[in-house]
Amino acid sequence: MTRIAIDLRMYRHSGIGRYLRNLLPPLLPLLHATSIRVIAPPNLLAGSPWLADPRVEVWASDAPIYSVSEQLLGLRGAYRDTQLLWIPHFNAPLVYPGKLAVTIHDIAPLALPEILGNALKRSYAKLLIERATTQAAAILSASEFTSRELQQRLNVDPAKISVAYQGLDASWQTHATPHREPDNIPYLLYVGNVKPNKNLKLLLEAFAQVQSCLPHRLVLAGRMRGFGTNDDAVLKQAESLGPRVRFTDEIPDSELIALYAGAAALVLPSLYEGFGLPILEAMHLGCPVLCSNAASLPEVAGDAALFFDPHNAESLIQCLLQVTDQPLMDTLTTAGRTQAALFTYAQCATQTAAVLNPLLQGPQ
Repeated sequence: MTRIAIDLRMYRHSGIGRYLRNLLPPLLPLLHATSIRVIAPPNLLAGSPWLADPRVEVWASDAPIYSVSEQLLGLRGAYRDTQLLWIPHFNAPLVYPGKLAVTIHDIAPLALPEILGNALKRSYAKLLIERATTQAAAILSASEFTSRELQQRLNVDPAKISVAYQGLDASWQTHATPHREPDNIPYLLYVGNVKPNKNLKLLLEAFAQVQSCLPHRLVLAGRMRGFGTNDDAVLKQAESLGPRVRFTDEIPDSELIALYAGAAALVLPSLYEGFGLPILEAMHLGCPVLCSNAASLPEVAGDAALFFDPHNAESLIQCLLQVTDQPLMDTLTTAGRTQAALFTYAQCATQTAAVLNPLLQGPQ
């Protein structure tokens, strides 16, 4: 029997969960395994069509992510008789004698340790990342940027890193009814949480300086509180701009899709991103993109965005002032749809299977 074990405890999470929910349907048929053991809490996977694959067996565990109990899964038998264990994040077992593959989306806890609330969290994240990348026989990277980060910061052998770009959610619409603000004011859209790597402070600073030149409101879509960082200071900065800034907090995809469709542009000022999914989401819906030239964002945006220096408010200001240039925005819209079409989960599945299948052969 050839068995792969896959940790799916993050299956319903927002970022990695979206990756798993979209990757597994095209990936599982490509895996050269006679048994596929998936590790997840009871009922977490309910309704997933790939559960009909007769090779799939569910090993129930509700061990929390980053907990001591997840480190005991091996002792409890979760990985027994497997040729390969695949962990879709860096929270791999600290001690694992068999073949291990991990997906590393980014190593932000090392590059920007301030995104984690305290020294204990930072130390534990560092330990997990270092052990996962050392133990892994293969690493799937979300971007060439993350691959370079692994090589430069952790001295990972490039031979064991393979880039497998993500795509769009299978349910993501191509066209949608555009959102309109109740007072019909046009708006610029930011999608993301309030964390230091998102660089929302720069966006608010630049927007404050151009608000007298632009009629637009700034709509901030994402979770705004609860990250234990400097979110309160950023929120106060936003609130100082009054009705020219509106928070949506967390919203369902249906509302987010409408926001993209109605926005004058998406503005993404991140300092650090392993991939940058909002770029694809916006481009797919015909929303022009203004984005930082940092990290992985240029890989995803290609030639279909206006770029700015995320350390320079003036650079962003010059981009913001161009949103009234409708011919330019139309050009970005057309180029963006073409760019977004280059990223698919079918391709991601093929690339992922090409990494996992060779590891399923031979001794454990």
